[in-house]
Amino acid sequence: MRPTGLSRLAAAGAATALLGLLALVSFLALFGALLGAPASGQVACQTSPAGTTAIPAQLRPIYAEAGARYRLGARGPSVLAAINAIESDFGRNLGPSSAGAYGWMQFMPATWAAYGIDADGDGRRDPADPDDAIHGAARYLHASGAPGDWYRAVFSYNHADWYVQEVLDLADRYRGPCTLALGGGPVELEDLDFTDTSGAWGGARKFARALAHLGGRYGCVPTSEKRERKYTDSGGISDHWVGSTDAYAVDIDSAGCTMTYPGGEADLTARAIAAALDLPAHTGIVNAVRGRYRFQLLWQAAGHYDHVHIGVRRIA
Repeated sequence: MRPTGLSRLAAAGAATALLGLLALVSFLALFGALLGAPASGQVACQTSPAGTTAIPAQLRPIYAEAGARYRLGARGPSVLAAINAIESDFGRNLGPSSAGAYGWMQFMPATWAAYGIDADGDGRRDPADPDDAIHGAARYLHASGAPGDWYRAVFSYNHADWYVQEVLDLADRYRGPCTLALGGGPVELEDLDFTDTSGAWGGARKFARALAHLGGRYGCVPTSEKRERKYTDSGGISDHWVGSTDAYAVDIDSAGCTMTYPGGEADLTARAIAAALDLPAHTGIVNAVRGRYRFQLLWQAAGHYDHVHIGVRRIA
């Protein structure tokens, strides 16, 4: 039977829809790789100049091997290095501490008994051995929630918010540029996300929604996107406003999204968004330009103690 004009039109529409779906899936997979979400490729991060200066060269392969063995993602090696630096100054002070912690990664005896391993195959599980200690720390971080929840994992290592902040800040200073390796070769994450202006609202919507989607793992979901109100409380043009045709914003919260600061689900959502955009902070009013877009994260700022806001505006 020869296809009618209507059937040809339907087929063409279906093909267009399929292409659109494939494009969306590809975008989300690539964007998700930035945060450790499943993707059709592997993320690898270099060591920053600051990390190259600070971290002993002989330890870098151990951090990478331990991170890979316990599936800690792209951030794993730099977090292990940061903990090692803070806990023992890269093995220069093995302790014991006043609390009884000992070794390269300062394990308490009971924790080492549960998570220590013989990584170098010498027949001993030794916290004073860098291979054993670093692999043991990687095992413990993974069991405590990494890489899905770095805050919880590091907090389990030392129950203090200041400690978590210090470790993650130092880890970010140690980590250099990252690449996503796909079948066609490595793609620079910095170039991947922020030069694509296709899509609705000047291309801003796909970024805002993808970032907001990160809150789903913590029970935090989009509750407000575009609306009629033109101005922000401070008098600026809102990214939420329907008249802002090159901008898009999403507010994120829900009944199950706790607003506890620090460490609540909203706080973890803001941290995840900040990590994705490589922002210098995750609280207050944080603006950054990435490619052709200005990104704005609002959390723990006036009017934003009960939800997280991510706004995206095309500027070029």
